[in-house]
Amino acid sequence: MILKEPVNLEELWKLDPQYFPNMIKFCLDRKRRVVAVNEEMHNDLEYELYDDGSDEHDIYGGNIMKSPVSVVWTAHPNISRNRELGIGAGRELTDQTVIDELLEILKEYIK
Repeated sequence: MILKEPVNLEELWKLDPQYFPNMIKFCLDRKRRVVAVNEEMHNDLEYELYDDGSDEHDIYGGNIMKSPVSVVWTAHPNISRNRELGIGAGRELTDQTVIDELLEILKEYIK
């Protein structure tokens, strides 16, 4: 589901279906500042963003953990982004500048 307006984090935990009891997967488009949430796989979220006009080079992903509330920047689309940034091919983002920018985008939509 692509978020069209800000949503409270508590509302996300009530979405149906709830694929995981302790986390919500998300992907976001860094350039367009668009966020998609709540699919079983990150690649499903990627395809939603592609269908909405996103370019694959702008998509990053992660998980919002429930307890304690935190964001984990580990997801399939990050593999290609890490290669593009020249920091390997892992699923976890490690570039703090990029993480800070992405977190600001996420905070625009999830309160």
